[in-house]
Amino acid sequence: MRQIMGRWLAGLMLALVALAVQADAPLTDERLDNLLGAMDELQPVMEQVSQRLASLPEDERPPRLDPRAKDFDPEAMAEDMAEALEKVDADADVRRVAENNGFDSVEELLEVQARVMMGFLAQTQEAMMNNPNVPEQARQKMKQQFGNIADKVSDNDREVLERNKQKIMEFMQAQARKQQQKMPQQPAN
Repeated sequence: MRQIMGRWLAGLMLALVALAVQADAPLTDERLDNLLGAMDELQPVMEQVSQRLASLPEDERPPRLDPRAKDFDPEAMAEDMAEALEKVDADADVRRVAENNGFDSVEELLEVQARVMMGFLAQTQEAMMNNPNVPEQARQKMKQQFGNIADKVSDNDREVLERNKQKIMEFMQAQARKQQQKMPQQPAN
């Protein structure tokens, strides 16, 4: 489960890192459903995008988004990221996934994906910080990695994610089962 969750989050983070995001796609139940429906198709595309972006010279790669930064603003990075997508010929692939899954544009898909990822990370961080059974060292590491990410999640996004918490968990569990089925079975000794 940890590996699947990590891959799912890595895919989401990659989308943030690699692609333009606009603020005109507020999170809704329908958009969340569309995103969950798109993930099986989107993950392999994002793996290819990651490989393509890695082939670019360092100074031509899109800037990395840092959720700890005070000025964390995916919109401000949209132009550089869109240019990088075009350079690696990946914009058509992401557009196809967006259109196949009920999104009007790549930007809408990526905005929803960013909102879900940020909200999920914020909920995870808050749960960890409020759990007295979590060691202080783990709390500090979470704080170091993600800063005050919860401050960057809107009330609307929180409400949508809370309403759909069970659906998201079921999705993640289904992804974990699929991943386990793909893994070669180790012979018992």
